[in-house]
Amino acid sequence: MQTPSPSIQLSEAQRSNWNWWENNPMTYDWENTMKLAAGSREWFEEIDHRFLSASYFAKGPDGRPFGRYMHPEYLAGKKVLEIGCGMGTHAAMISRLGADFTAIDLTERAVQATRRRLEVFGLKGTIQRADAEHQPFADKTFDFVWSWGVIHHSSSFDTCVAEVARILKPGGRIMLMVYYRPCIVYYINNGLIRGVLMGRLLKQSLQDIYVQSGDGFYARVFNKAELTGILDPYFKDIQLSVVGLKAELFPIPRNKFKETLESWTPEWLANAVLGQWGSMIVAEAVRR
Repeated sequence: MQTPSPSIQLSEAQRSNWNWWENNPMTYDWENTMKLAAGSREWFEEIDHRFLSASYFAKGPDGRPFGRYMHPEYLAGKKVLEIGCGMGTHAAMISRLGADFTAIDLTERAVQATRRRLEVFGLKGTIQRADAEHQPFADKTFDFVWSWGVIHHSSSFDTCVAEVARILKPGGRIMLMVYYRPCIVYYINNGLIRGVLMGRLLKQSLQDIYVQSGDGFYARVFNKAELTGILDPYFKDIQLSVVGLKAELFPIPRNKFKETLESWTPEWLANAVLGQWGSMIVAEAVRR
């Protein structure tokens, strides 16, 4: 295992988490086909293309990427924190919408990539390394917290939520995406195919199979009641929506045939199925 820089102190659990993500940054280059200079404008644009093409479900009514969840009135002129900036796709969107923007990430690699992205595209924001379980901000600092597919990978999801509640102003909002348990990926891909047909349930729990087949050192999953129960002590007006990727509809290895099936699948059909059985659940809520 590598040794993290001394700029932040990590628990042993979070050190393992840091090590995984420092060595596996989310560039969406699963087959190692991206032959572009890391940190170049073209490199960032290709990352965005791969991520946003798959995120059809997040488009707004006008077709704007992530317009379903990134509402300008929540962001423009507001103090906004992103937890887990990765390669900076959402950071750039939030900055462009006029937020007083800060982002944190557990890894130095993500921090440097997002700083570079903002520089390349002429955008503003403060990007720093920090642990979501111990955030370096005063109470009631932010108007809005955005975290997409991040804190379910923490060693303590509950601690992260408590920290978000602490740094949000009363009436401030959180927009949070985490993994959803009652989904095709969990029960069909991992339970039936890997667990039963491939015999892995004879030696492992379904949760362990799920974690080992996906991303991250940890990967906690939730149903609606569990997620609501964790948010409810701090938040009100909790709204939940289930979403998923078209790839989830076809539990076969990624190849050209699978990509063709995805391209032929209309968005209305994917939404109809994955709005019930998708792998992700998005929560929007207001700080009490």
